[in-house]
Amino acid sequence: MEFVGYDFLECEAEILRYRKVKKGNKEQYQIVLNRTPFYAESGGQVGDTGFLQSGESKISITDTQKENNLIIHFADKIPSDINAIFKAVVDYNRRALITKSHSATHLMHAALRNVLGTHVAQKGSMVNEHTTRFDFSHFAKMTDEEINSIEQIVNKKIRENIALNEQRNVPSKQAQETGAMALFGEKYGDFVRVITFDKNFSVELCGGTHESKW
Repeated sequence: MEFVGYDFLECEAEILRYRKVKKGNKEQYQIVLNRTPFYAESGGQVGDTGFLQSGESKISITDTQKENNLIIHFADKIPSDINAIFKAVVDYNRRALITKSHSATHLMHAALRNVLGTHVAQKGSMVNEHTTRFDFSHFAKMTDEEINSIEQIVNKKIRENIALNEQRNVPSKQAQETGAMALFGEKYGDFVRVITFDKNFSVELCGGTHESKW
């Protein structure tokens, strides 16, 4: 299957396979498409929602997850004609908010290292359309002054409207030699995606979606 969600929020797609699953008393369908703009939950970023439509038939996609390198779309029902050509559409407004939260997380990571020290490293995160949570280790409770400094740095960087520099298919060794930070617990292949907001501020390996314009 092909993921096109970095560049497009909708595309034509066909259903390759599906299955019915039961969670508690609720039945759901898991759908695999040949192409998809839906981002599957990974690296702390939640999965996309949206819909599949063919003619008058339209079903909601309530979540997107990854399983065995497949992108799994969750739905409460299956289309009446599974052999149709569908328009797969991501919820644009929700994705836009998630994207801003994820980019803000990168800025916050860099600001934390700037204020607290380079020992700070991401240990986990949660990025959704409502908030961003960043987990890290530090040897002391943060002071109000430190928190204020980090907020000021992040807000300053946002106001600078730094252009997103996204590099795809960069050899992993080359990316890490240039100083790109890898996220805790993430597994990377031979080729990686590098997200930069000012090469002197934030350079990270990341598979998530990001804000190109603040």
